[in-house]
Amino acid sequence: MTEFLNTGEKNINIFINVFRKMLLCAFLIFINVLVVKAEDLDDPYLDVSVNLQNITNPAERAAAKYHPISNPLHAAGMLEAQEAARNNGVFSSFMTCPDGFLRYFNENGEMLRDQLIPDRSAYVDIDGIKLDPKDNNINRTFMKYASHGRRALAYDKSSHYMELWFNGNMVKSYMVTSGAAEGDKEKQGDYRTPVGYFYICEKKVSDSLKEEMGLNYPNIEDARRGLKSGLISSTIADQLISASRNLQKPLWNTALGGAIEVHGQGELMDATRGCIGVYNEWVKEIYDVMEVGDRVYIVE
Repeated sequence: MTEFLNTGEKNINIFINVFRKMLLCAFLIFINVLVVKAEDLDDPYLDVSVNLQNITNPAERAAAKYHPISNPLHAAGMLEAQEAARNNGVFSSFMTCPDGFLRYFNENGEMLRDQLIPDRSAYVDIDGIKLDPKDNNINRTFMKYASHGRRALAYDKSSHYMELWFNGNMVKSYMVTSGAAEGDKEKQGDYRTPVGYFYICEKKVSDSLKEEMGLNYPNIEDARRGLKSGLISSTIADQLISASRNLQKPLWNTALGGAIEVHGQGELMDATRGCIGVYNEWVKEIYDVMEVGDRVYIVE
């Protein structure tokens, strides 16, 4: 009888231990799910409400996943603006809306948002409001000096406005697009276009992107930042710094990212992985003018 009770007690203990392990596993799985969701929500550029299942084009997926946040004060006038455009039969043109802002409506009478208009003459923000290309952050006094005796590009990410300079003069301007996510580039895969002073370290032509002009990102400042944050080692940082000091092509396969270019096949929306996308006809004339070593200044 005693042996029977001891055996039963052992079986109960085994059952309890197994049950405890099952509970622990279930708890860890639950915590893991919570952590994944928390990471998603902590990403300021990730809109978890966007359904990406039916979007196969990588550029369109990026544009849908990473996008600026609407201004509530401006967004309030969008519905009224759309209704006014329908009532007035506005198609493929700008209209001064009831809230006083200029917005563009396409061939179907639908308001365009957060993209270049079809003729690439202007950019409309997430609330459909036309941005003034002249309202940019390009320092022209600096550009006169920076382009003296050479060629240079200046690009303002906020207005999507780019200028081509030669020998102290601005010779042509373009409306272009860039990385799908806002802000200065920090690491590989963040879909941001870097801000700073760069030079063209490589030129090539491809079927996929047409004319390509590679920039020396990561540059010296990026290398120092990456070393300080622990993204790269001191050896990698030294290699990046040395490349920029000698006007060479830096490593493009570090945790800081790389292969940032000014290239063709520019979309109407900010949808690159960090490059500056230019309309094909425009990028060829830029490519023909710019040389390896010429400067590219990116501001926001």
